[in-house]
Order: sequence, then C-alpha cells, then structure tokens
Amino acid sequence: MTFRAGVDTGGTFTDLVAYDEETGDFRMAKVLSTPDTPSRAVFASFTKGELDTREIAYFVHGTTVATNTLIEREGAEVALLTTDGFRDILRMQRVTRPDHFDLHWIKPKHFVPRSRCVGVVERMLRDGSVLTPLDEKQLRSQITSLRDANGTAAIAVSYLFSFANPDHELRTRELIEELWPEAQVSLSHEVLPRWREYERTSTTVIDAYLKPRMDDYLASLEKECSEGGIGQLFILGSNGGVMSAAKARTRPVALVRSGPSGGVMAASHLGKLLGLGDLIAADMGGTSFEACLLPGSAPAFTNLDELEYGVPIALTMVDARAIGAGGGSLATVDAAGILKVGPQSAGADPGPACYARGGTEPTVTDANAVLGRLAPEFSLAGDLELDFPAAAAAVDPLAGVLGLSRERTSQGIVDVANNNMAQALRLVSTDRGHDPRGWTLVAYGGAGPLHACELARALQIGQVLVPTYPGAFSAFGALLSDTRFDYTQTHWMRMRDLDTDKANELFSALERQALEAFRHEGFEEAPQLFRSIDMRYVGQNWELSVSMPAGEVSASDFDVAAKLFEEEHERFYGYTIQGEELEALTFNVTAVGTRHSVELPRLESGKAPEPLQRRDVVFDAGGGPVETAVYGRDSLVAGTEIEGPAVVGQVDATTLLPPQSLARVDEYGNLLITV
Repeated sequence: MTFRAGVDTGGTFTDLVAYDEETGDFRMAKVLSTPDTPSRAVFASFTKGELDTREIAYFVHGTTVATNTLIEREGAEVALLTTDGFRDILRMQRVTRPDHFDLHWIKPKHFVPRSRCVGVVERMLRDGSVLTPLDEKQLRSQITSLRDANGTAAIAVSYLFSFANPDHELRTRELIEELWPEAQVSLSHEVLPRWREYERTSTTVIDAYLKPRMDDYLASLEKECSEGGIGQLFILGSNGGVMSAAKARTRPVALVRSGPSGGVMAASHLGKLLGLGDLIAADMGGTSFEACLLPGSAPAFTNLDELEYGVPIALTMVDARAIGAGGGSLATVDAAGILKVGPQSAGADPGPACYARGGTEPTVTDANAVLGRLAPEFSLAGDLELDFPAAAAAVDPLAGVLGLSRERTSQGIVDVANNNMAQALRLVSTDRGHDPRGWTLVAYGGAGPLHACELARALQIGQVLVPTYPGAFSAFGALLSDTRFDYTQTHWMRMRDLDTDKANELFSALERQALEAFRHEGFEEAPQLFRSIDMRYVGQNWELSVSMPAGEVSASDFDVAAKLFEEEHERFYGYTIQGEELEALTFNVTAVGTRHSVELPRLESGKAPEPLQRRDVVFDAGGGPVETAVYGRDSLVAGTEIEGPAVVGQVDATTLLPPQSLARVDEYGNLLITV
C-alpha cells in the first residue's frame, strides 16, 4: 500500500490525484460526477487512474454532498428545541437586507418550519448561572409529541447562553436518547460555543439538517473503502483540514465548504514553495466559481459565512466567495432582452451541449467551443470528445433572439461570465482594501485557465499561475492538507477588569480538547497550537481576531494584543478610536498536525516543442479570428516560453494565452504567465 489519493467531487466532474510514496510518481484522472450516487464516481476515478484500491494506504475525500444537500434543500426533517420565548429566532433573523430599496425582497426560509420550533422552559444567564431550571416533565411531553408526529429525523438544541453552561443541553440529549433513541441530535454548545444567538442556532440547525444524510453517505463510503481494501479514509473540512470519517459524521456542518477548501490549500502550498507572496485563487469548475484571498500565500478564513443571505454558518472556514459561474453555466435572455449567464448550470447530466450527452441549451463551454478556444486535439477528461457542431447549434437560437452573429453571441456569453467572476474577485480584494495589482492570480478548475488572463486584465493583475493539474487542483489540495481542528469559547472580559487566570484557564481547556481530538485521530505527536482572541471596542457590534502567544499569558500579552487589534482595525476599517476601552469576547485555539509531505517532481530542461498545429481563435468582440498556435501541455519542458496568442491543451483543462501575454514553464511544470 504505497499510494495516497485525493478525490474531489464537484458538480460536473470528480477528480483524482494520487501520489506513490515509493516512486514519487503522480497519477491524475477525471470522470463525470454521479450526483445520484457520488461514491460511484469516486471509485470510477480510481479505475480510470489505473489505481487498485488495495494499493491505497491513505485516501482524502473532498465532497460537495453537504453543500448540494443545502442548496437543493434535500436534508432531514428537523425540529428545534430552544429557550422558551425564542422559538421565532429563525424567522426573525437579523434586521439587515441585501438591498434597502427592493420592496419585494422576502427573507429566505430557514430549514425548520415554525410548527417544529419548540420553546423549552429553562434559562441560563450570560455568566452560566441558572435563572430558570429545566422543566423536565414538560420537555418529556414535548419530545414525545415530536416523536409521535412522525417525519422528524433530527433535533437541533440551542438554548440561550448554553456556551457558558451546557448542563441543560446535555440533559436534553439524555432525555431524547431515552425517549427517542433513533433521532439524530445536534447541541449548540458542541457545534458552536460562541455568542450571537441567531448565528449559533442557525449553524446548529444546519448541522442537524445534514446529519442523517451525511451519516448515511459517509458510513456507506467507509464500508465501500473497507471492502475495497483502502487503508484509511479521511474527509476534507471547510477549514482546509482533514478529519476521520467518524469525526466528520459527528459534525457534518464542518463539510459545507469541503470542495473549495482543497484548491485554496493547494494554492497556498504552491505559493509558499515558489515564493510568490500574495495570491488570489480563482477556481472555475463546471458549476461554480470560487474566489479566495491568500495574503503572503496563507489562506484567509472567516466565521461569518452565509449559505444564502440571512442564513449564516458561523464555523471557521476558508473564506472562498462562490457564485454560480462555471463552464456549465447556462446563457439566457431575460424579459428585458438582457443576456444573463448563470447561476443555473447544465451540471454533469446532461452537461454542455458540446459534451453530446443530451444538452441543448448554450453554456459558457459551448461559447468557448464556438470561439475556437477549445482544441479538438484534447479530449475532455481523456475520453470525452467535444461535439463542436452541437455547441454551435445550442448558441444559434440565442443569437437569433439577440439579433447577433453566432460568434458575437458567444463572445457576449464569455464577457458576461468574465464580468461576473471579476466582480467576485473584487469582493475579496479591492472591496476589502487590498490592491491586487502586485499579486498573482492562481487559476484552476477545469475552466479556470481558459478565462484566467482575461480576469487578470480586468483586475490589472500582472501574473497568472496555472498549476500542473489545474482541473484536478482541489483533489491535489486534499492530498496535501494537514489535519486541523478549531476550538472556540466565548467569555466576555473587559481590559480594565482583566482576569488573566480565567484567560489561561480558557486557553488550557481548549488546548486539552485539541490534544484529545488528535489522539482520537491517531496522532502520536502533539499538534501545533495557535491561539487568538476576538476583540472589539466596548459598544461595538463586531470584533476582529488577533493572535496570542503560547504558554502562560499575562497582562502585558493583552497589551500587545490591544496594539495588534488597533493596527488591524486601522487596516480593516480605516480608523482607530484612541483611548476607547477594549474588551475580549471569544478565545480561540487552532490545532494543526502534519501527516505526510509531498515532493513535487521536477521537469527536465530541453528544447521547446513546436506547436501541434495552428487554428483560428476569436479573442475579443471587436476583432476577427486570429491565427493561434496550439500546444500540448505534456510536451512542455522546463524553461519553455510560449508567446500569445496560443492555446495549451491537456486532459483536465485548457489554458488560453491571449495576445500580449507570455507563459514560462517553471521547474515543477507550472505555467507562470505574464499578462
């Protein structure tokens, strides 16, 4: 058993990257996803990669099953037990709205109808003291009523201030296990022991909503892997860390951003290896586009993500902003005659029209095919021959509606898609005060390299990195990722009433949790531990996170943290409030353990290859076809330079080099493009 394998399941394709620890060789495979049974595509990728499952010692799976379950709202029937008087918290949400001038906006529905939101007589205070004892007699009756009503498969329990004292939530679980042992249970103090009642309740409800389906999926995958002889199965989490399947089954909400996190971690690895500094990751797959900022090649994280507006998931996760823009995004014309691209997608079945699998509606991939940007010499995923006449037939009806030529319509589809993606990149860069012009755009996903240079020009970014396996980059990231767990605990503490003993007690408790979790994950060595605290000005509604040192913390450590907070506040908001009192709200510990390292193979230098052929490609709306050289990625050697216009094809992606761009192949086989 010499292989380690990473598999990423996307909306259109499932990708495999495997690494042989004996020889240092890599294998890559790409197959169409099977949304009805995702594991079928996983094992198909092993077969296509000529990988015997009995050779796999270590398998990491990045999955979109949790994400798709939420988007499609196909999770479990959930009931919510909350403190009496707070049963409407999911309907109240927050007072914010995405557009203050849209009089027709309706708040999105959460995952629990009001009829299954139950107020429980109990009440904790913010310091953890009991105001109202838990009424067990009434709670027994409420649990029995939910059980007898049928339909409910999971229960979320979120009591007020349970993160300060979880006794009532723990007793509630004991009663549920006694009266209704079949029900899946999620407790808010275990899912998210952090303040903000709505965010904590929303995250706990989503965890319960996912739990039955993810438990079934992961249990089935574990069984298939065991029967196939695979050594260990791990799952990639939203924070870019891997965990055992058993751990993932206990908290499935941690998998909501599993898919995008793999590519971000791989971009971080390459950025540090090549010394590139600041990066922007651009992941364009078949269904979606994700953008993430990596200052100093380190991923950005957030705990304020939203599934949709007003439906938060407040766990720590890679800060990747996603929009519905992929190669399979559908192009339509709205009632006003305006061309729209996405968020609807052709997905894996039937896929774009040029896949010849029954699709008839025009997509971004079909538009690129019409413009000559996809070369017929390179079959998609190694065995999917593109049907160029079918792509043209799909675009023609849309061209008729718009009154434009086939090529002009196709260029319009690409331009609209590029504009949508450029705006997502601005959301994580210029909108947050970062100037991306000196950064490097890391383009991956099956469609990312095809649009990378145009996106770079839109943001005035001068350099693009296209990795060796761009179409399977997230699977490569899964293979590279370390084990990571994040622990958090809210406890209010003003600087003038600083209690360093309590602070040390909180950090020590969180670190004990981390060490225990790593022992359960099979680690013999202790993980690296990183501390931080969330601080704010007194009276402020949002906080910023700053680092704290290891060991016994003192008042002087908090003084340093206060200075770091003001520096971060100046960077983030553009000002500080001199002399204003500060308070710490939440204590955080991140634990990271490295399982394996990967040695990337180096390319040999040699004579630059000649183009396979030359063909006409359309690059912009104002110009006609341009004669363009076509190269095979596999034939490139270290030091090769390719001047645009050019098309570089491979089985998992196509890279487009427009005029006035220059690509150089580095020693690891990556394309570094100057735009």
